[in-house]
Amino acid sequence: MSQRQTRKLVKWGSSNTLVMSLPREWTKKNKLTSNDEVQVVENPDGTLLVIPSTEAVPEQASTATIDIRRYSNIEHLKYVIETKYLSGFDIINIASKQPFTSEEYSYISKIKDQLLGFEITSKTTNQVTLQDVMSIQQTNVIPMIRVLSRNVLELIEELINAFRKNDLKFIEAMLDTVFQARTNINKYYLRIVRQLRKGLQQSFLLVQMGVTVQDIIDMVTYVTALNDVAGNIEAMSRAMQRYSQPENEQLKDVAEMLQKIHELLRQATDAFLFKMERDAIEVLTVMPKVIVEKRELENNLNMQVSTPGGILIQIVLDAGEKILEATKNIAQAALRRALSSEQRKSQQKA
Repeated sequence: MSQRQTRKLVKWGSSNTLVMSLPREWTKKNKLTSNDEVQVVENPDGTLLVIPSTEAVPEQASTATIDIRRYSNIEHLKYVIETKYLSGFDIINIASKQPFTSEEYSYISKIKDQLLGFEITSKTTNQVTLQDVMSIQQTNVIPMIRVLSRNVLELIEELINAFRKNDLKFIEAMLDTVFQARTNINKYYLRIVRQLRKGLQQSFLLVQMGVTVQDIIDMVTYVTALNDVAGNIEAMSRAMQRYSQPENEQLKDVAEMLQKIHELLRQATDAFLFKMERDAIEVLTVMPKVIVEKRELENNLNMQVSTPGGILIQIVLDAGEKILEATKNIAQAALRRALSSEQRKSQQKA
């Protein structure tokens, strides 16, 4: 039912309670009777959301089918499958009129490994089925966001330790950890965005997840910023792998700058997770000063851009400034959450 309908409010009893009828088509679609209950949720903007009880919501798995032969470059298949995953499809069939090759089977399996919660549930000569096997409890976004936050902060700590030690063997060991962690972070990021999008498509999921539409907007901003941070950490790590030199003493100064960025990022994530207004404002206040310090460091370091050491430092400092930009987005989202939470509390008291 996509058309707007008008309902007249009717006074009920002597308590001045107002009631309205529900559209017949809607109740029939959701298999509701006079003995059932609905959930009524007040949105931050004052509108009401009427949601059928979870028992009444039809559990229908959404299915997408992809013809692999449409894509002459098999690598394009990855982006199509990933888009279907983010769109909220629970079953993704990859079909082909001609039998799959072993290479195609292998490539689809690698794509599946990047989609948290999905498994290959069926495989024939002409079709591979990927299906979501995670329950709603397992896909609760709040715990996943906390895991994502922790992994990103641990990742930047590993990088800072590598800069401080500046030992090639330690760096090589650290890089393997960073690259593996980066893959896991991206998997969590995609799963969180997928679940939030499903919440927009299926309102009853919002209640089950305990989030509002405004929460979804801020959460998408937050996890996207964290994923950007992880991407820049990976860029720094690859630069270390290629350009690091044991005698480069200037890396210690770079490590100290990264430590300041790390502290701001941690404060911003805490402000977001725990809705702390003062911490969010402090991050936004201190950040311009750190950016100035970063640029002064660039001017003071004796960098010869043509040398490996100079290239490494420039890549790291540029990536560091991008992390600061992402941190700013996190702090702004944190401030919005804190202020919205305070406003809701004030309205409830009134």
